[in-house]
Amino acid sequence: MTDNAVIVGAGVVGLATAHRLAQDGLTVTVVDAARAGAAGASVHNAGWIVPIMSTPVPAPGMLGKALRWMARRDSPLYVRPSPRPEHVRFMINMLRHCNPRAFAHGVEALTSLNERTLELFDEYEKDGIRFEHHRVGQLLAFTTRHTMEEYRAATAPMERIGHTAVPRTGDELRDLEPALGKQVLAGLHCPQERHVDPASLVKGLEDRCRELGVRFLYDSPVTGVGTRGRTVTSVLAGGDEVPGDLFVLAAGVHTGPLSRLAGHPLPIRPGKGYGFDDTSGAVNLRHSVYLGEAKVAVTPLSNRLRFAGTMEFGSSDATIDRHRLRGIADAAHTYLPDFPLEPQPQGWTGLRPMTPDGLPVVGPLPGKDNVLVASGHSMLGVTLAPVTADIISGEVSGDRPSADIARPFDPGRFAPQRRRSPAGG
Repeated sequence: MTDNAVIVGAGVVGLATAHRLAQDGLTVTVVDAARAGAAGASVHNAGWIVPIMSTPVPAPGMLGKALRWMARRDSPLYVRPSPRPEHVRFMINMLRHCNPRAFAHGVEALTSLNERTLELFDEYEKDGIRFEHHRVGQLLAFTTRHTMEEYRAATAPMERIGHTAVPRTGDELRDLEPALGKQVLAGLHCPQERHVDPASLVKGLEDRCRELGVRFLYDSPVTGVGTRGRTVTSVLAGGDEVPGDLFVLAAGVHTGPLSRLAGHPLPIRPGKGYGFDDTSGAVNLRHSVYLGEAKVAVTPLSNRLRFAGTMEFGSSDATIDRHRLRGIADAAHTYLPDFPLEPQPQGWTGLRPMTPDGLPVVGPLPGKDNVLVASGHSMLGVTLAPVTADIISGEVSGDRPSADIARPFDPGRFAPQRRRSPAGG
């Protein structure tokens, strides 16, 4: 019988899981290596709830784009050269999934995973979780109609779960958001999508978890795992032994090393994103806006406009490459001409947990009877946090519908004997 759960990771996915398991009646402890309030990529992101954009990062044509962009330090995608074997192996495996068959498989899996996304966020508010939540929809803005059609085709499968992308002309987009410039020739209007202030969501979840009796141990990096056969009995966190009946690895980019400690390493690697907040008031938006060709997310929050974008592989620290930050600002000015180019924005970075096939890793860790994984969400951590917690709850209770939805995200797909996925093409 499972009574005591230990969640490793206090980001949005870990907190969502702690909240759900506490609701289920378990005694829950959350441990995290960082200090309280330092939620990393869980607060440094666009804050989007966007099933419509739930597609795998590895996509047809990604290799060609990556090669063209390699010479540009400010490009939306950058692969930093690194001789480290794990980096090379990861990138090779990701490129293997850049084909139509694997992409279609991933889109279908993520579509099913998103069926209850909006419902689960509504349940958060009903449960008393307080966070900044906007239900105004999203615009995808493009400077070419060709790119708009590519995105329209990629998002079409989401129509079966009620998420639509309606084609609009540039003028029609400007009717909705007058700040968009004349360079914007076409776009998509996605009325069901939402956005939040991610920091407020993390705080709201933690506050509610504490009300439910969840214990938090910050400044407590996990450095050891106690086992008895196929069962984990405890983790060594901050020098203290933390026992439990169930362990959930939800530590974002740190889940890979943690899974190695637990006996089965998972290929979860960091993809660095950049962003900054603008409080000048020079540009006013109501909808969240995706600057299509530049791959930049713009989020209007209560007291600021947030810009986020880029994907950088091969870097695992918080250092800021000013060229990449400048690229986001330049893109913002291209699509939103009233956005001031000077001065250089003060930015931040977030390390997104990436997988070679672009799909999250959710479910039992191979070789261990009481360890579950909830990581690898790429740029969809906010969107998928509640449903991930739902799946983890189902794994604990033996709920079959949750297991069916979770099958494509099984950590066992990275076991050596199953490395050649049917979707790999």
